[in-house]
This record gives sequence, structure tokens and C-alpha cells, in this order.
Amino acid sequence: MSYSVEADPGFEVEVALKDVNSSVFDSYQGLFEEEEFIALGLTPSGPTPAKPGSMDKVKMLAARYAVGLPLWHDKDCYDHGPKVAGVIEE
Repeated sequence: MSYSVEADPGFEVEVALKDVNSSVFDSYQGLFEEEEFIALGLTPSGPTPAKPGSMDKVKMLAARYAVGLPLWHDKDCYDHGPKVAGVIEE
């Protein structure tokens, strides 16, 4: 199945989509080392107990991206619930 799309003639494309990941990543490769983040209390290569969507999780994702690691670790916290389960009394 094919689709036809007309582009706005005033729209300029700087980088083709297929090149975005490699060209952007390569320009930052080597600027940050894991040791720099460890000094800040983050260990990008290890799991994080931070809940998804929390500021701590976002910091960890940014650190992993900066050193060129996969964004998610197999042992990261994935629980979206509250820290402590509460009982609702009526």
C-alpha cells in the first residue's frame, strides 16, 4: 500500500529521518563518561528504583542517553502505584 503526501514548499528539511539517530548521537558521543554521573550519585549502567515519570527516573534516562547506554534496564522499577499501599476506611 502506498500513500502520496505533498510537502509544504516553504518547509526545509535539514536531516533525513533515517539519519537523525546516528548523526545526533555521534555528535554527542564521548562528551560524557559514566564516572561523571557516578560522582553525581547516578549509576547509568545499573537499575534504578525510581518510579516511571518521576524526576529521578528522567534524570537516570538522561544520564543513560548521555553516556550511550540503552535507556531502560531490565531491573528498573516499573510500578506506577504509590510507595505504600493505603487502606481506605469508610
